[in-house]
Amino acid sequence: MAEAGKADAKVAAKPQEKKASKPRIDCLDGCRFALVFPIVIAHFARFGTNNTTMLKLLTQENVLVGGFFVISGYVNAYTSTKLGERKAEDKKLANPELFFWQKVMAYYPLHFVVSAIFAPMFIQVERWYNTPWTMTAFHAFLNFSMLQAWFPKEAEIWNQPTWFLSVLTFSNLTMPTFVLPQVAQLSKSGLRKLFAALTGISLLQKVSYSETSRFHSSKEHPVDGKVMYPLIWNLTRFHPFWALIEMTMGVAAVRDVMLDTEEDKKKPTTNPIWLFLASFASLGLRLTTFDFNDAIIRGVLFVPMWTKFLTQIHRDSLSANPAPITRFFKSKPMATLGSIAFPMFILHGPIGQIFYKKILAKKLWGGPMSTRFFPCYLLICLALSHLTNEFFVKSKKVGEVSGKMAVTILDMSTVPQKIDATWQHADAKAMAMPPDSKQEVKPVKVSKPRIDCIDGCRFALVFPIVIAHFARFGTNNLTALKLLTQENVLVGGFFVISGYVSAYTSTKLGERKAEDKKLANPELFFWQRVMAYYPLHFVMSAIFAPMFIQVERWYNTPWTTTAFRAFLNFSMLQAWFPKEAEIWNQPTWFLSALTFSNLTMPTLVLPQVAQLSKNGLQKLFAALTGISLLQKVSYSETARFHSSKEHPVNGQVMHPLCGAQLVAGNRIWNLTRFHPFWALIEMTMGIVAARHVMLDTEEDKKKKPMNPLWLFLAAYASLGLRLTSKVFKRTFVFGAEDAIIRGVLFVPLFTKFLTQMHRDALSADPAPITKFFGSKPMVTLGSIAFPMFILHGPIGQIFYKKVRPSTGHSWLCIDRFYLAICVTLSHLTNEYFVKNKQVGAIAGKVFRGDISRSNLRQSLHIKDWKMQDPRKVDAIDLLSSFWIFAAV
Repeated sequence: MAEAGKADAKVAAKPQEKKASKPRIDCLDGCRFALVFPIVIAHFARFGTNNTTMLKLLTQENVLVGGFFVISGYVNAYTSTKLGERKAEDKKLANPELFFWQKVMAYYPLHFVVSAIFAPMFIQVERWYNTPWTMTAFHAFLNFSMLQAWFPKEAEIWNQPTWFLSVLTFSNLTMPTFVLPQVAQLSKSGLRKLFAALTGISLLQKVSYSETSRFHSSKEHPVDGKVMYPLIWNLTRFHPFWALIEMTMGVAAVRDVMLDTEEDKKKPTTNPIWLFLASFASLGLRLTTFDFNDAIIRGVLFVPMWTKFLTQIHRDSLSANPAPITRFFKSKPMATLGSIAFPMFILHGPIGQIFYKKILAKKLWGGPMSTRFFPCYLLICLALSHLTNEFFVKSKKVGEVSGKMAVTILDMSTVPQKIDATWQHADAKAMAMPPDSKQEVKPVKVSKPRIDCIDGCRFALVFPIVIAHFARFGTNNLTALKLLTQENVLVGGFFVISGYVSAYTSTKLGERKAEDKKLANPELFFWQRVMAYYPLHFVMSAIFAPMFIQVERWYNTPWTTTAFRAFLNFSMLQAWFPKEAEIWNQPTWFLSALTFSNLTMPTLVLPQVAQLSKNGLQKLFAALTGISLLQKVSYSETARFHSSKEHPVNGQVMHPLCGAQLVAGNRIWNLTRFHPFWALIEMTMGIVAARHVMLDTEEDKKKKPMNPLWLFLAAYASLGLRLTSKVFKRTFVFGAEDAIIRGVLFVPLFTKFLTQMHRDALSADPAPITKFFGSKPMVTLGSIAFPMFILHGPIGQIFYKKVRPSTGHSWLCIDRFYLAICVTLSHLTNEYFVKNKQVGAIAGKVFRGDISRSNLRQSLHIKDWKMQDPRKVDAIDLLSSFWIFAAV
């Protein structure tokens, strides 16, 4: 006891480590004004000068706004993660809802007040344009709910620049749970890999836009004011997902500075002025013969260089002798101007409309103001922004009202939080127990029973999809064709099953934990998943490549395009390109989207979802359904395409290559059904569903589950809404199209069906449908679902691809045997290729080759591996290896 007392005394006497305080980085405030002022000029620049060269330089607000997202992420991470430690500020992120609402209430009051003040003007302008009242009401809803950025055709309604707040709100929603805690755990090496991966993903989207639309700066933002706003371009610059990417880049950048050691701080820093000049000089590429569009300039040059500039000015501001540019941006005048950046961003749109919106200015001033008035416009914006900042943004009363609103909204979720708190209370009890008692109550490991009926369900999805792709060659009945050609609905079930199986095999039964052994090495997890399907995809692509290439020869496709399509096919990147998603073997876009989803599983999705309680899982499922539905409604409202247009039964599918509205509508549809982000949403829904069943208590298991048959019938009955599309459209705003059916009905119902059948399979007396799907014939058919999915496309092209018809008259007699051929060849492929041990050995060698390169990198950072959980340290190695894989 005496020795223990001495030890305690030593500990007490030991000086406590002082918490490192974060110095305020005033120069960042000044940087905001360097972005907002050119943006304010850009929106109405054509009323300030007629010089074409000047207009090309000045109208690049779509490039500059990326810098705002980076700064937002930069500041978020600086204030919410620990200095010098690989941890987040637990107190600030302890209540994610409070964190979110505090962020929103920092900007929503001004947005609300300005929108309310100028609402009569916005509405009157719509009256003059004969806009229907229903559309005006819809615009008002989007504006006040800050959802406009999800709708590419409506993103710039009313106060145009406030689409920024819409995407910022979504990004803030993900910060306290999805982004900040995960990024805070990374080492410097991991942060740099993450930044490279995020830049790559952003660039992939920009290249996809450029390749799809073939739009360059002169088209996407012409200087004569007759702006072409193609919907693909709007999705590229306005969509919340891409803002989240850039905001996370800012988070990664500041974390790299915050982890600087004393040795790092002693190193000389690059003068930030060179990076500042280089980033803004990238705007000059518009004047060159390259004619780069805003998307490429923003993704490849401006955002990376601007981010690097922020890190360098941050480091330089902490040095003993900061550079002149650092002192300039942190000076009081620039800090003051930076403080009015937000009010100026919100106010300049309505002010500009008063002076320059043609239909409004004509009523007020007889026409838009002259070029000589433009400096006055800028001064008015500056003056009103300053007054707004002083008497509204800084107002304590406004802050109090905003705080009360945040607390009120937060109080609405106190009941669910109390339910979740029971888990924390149980954990606290376990921590308080003595060591001996902990050992006595050690839980017995529960084995997971195999759920064979899930395998049988795969065939219930793949067979209708195989029929759908070539159904018009099997029947001329229009009603039957409407029912049979809904593969875009059914494929959602495949993503749900993929997530369901991933969660069941990689998380613990009855515990809120992931299987640490399976997720300890994210690269191993990822490559095991990829090598389960890539060998067959590669071999089928190689075998049928001569046919694919010959068809392109007959269509006079340029060799460069053929080579590009070959690259997309073998690298499984085609789903990122809406115009190329169905190149060569059309159904394999699924593998492209699945690969991206698998990339996120071991680090970002499975460990996080596994920690949720049943109540949390239900809320997450509702949120995912809402986000998915938001995109589907956005597509419906934007393209106004209904089932008869997106997939006509006469075979004359609308893939127009001219006509802006038709092209955009079709590609919006392709982005809705093919894009990997939406596949990830549905796959995560499957994970949530599986976890909900896996957390069933003994009492839950005693309850008799609903007969899965009714949910199965309801899911497939939803396909019948296609037959009622005209009635549905007259009754509701949106028609019964594939996107709505899939998001609102089929996927939720099919997911519920899987959970009920899972529970039913574990009961003493399963329902007949559960026994049917778990029977040996259905399990066997389920095992050939994947080969059938891969094979039916090329086989169908051999029989039905209408090119050079004079050479193909003899095939018509084989039409009736197409399905039998698909089933037979799929069975043979499954038996002699998929199950082949030699194929598995070769795939393993390729896989081990990549892992060995990863191990070499890991050995260089062995200290980090000893100190940290490998899953956390190497989270971004997984992302980087995907790009290595794509390049190979």
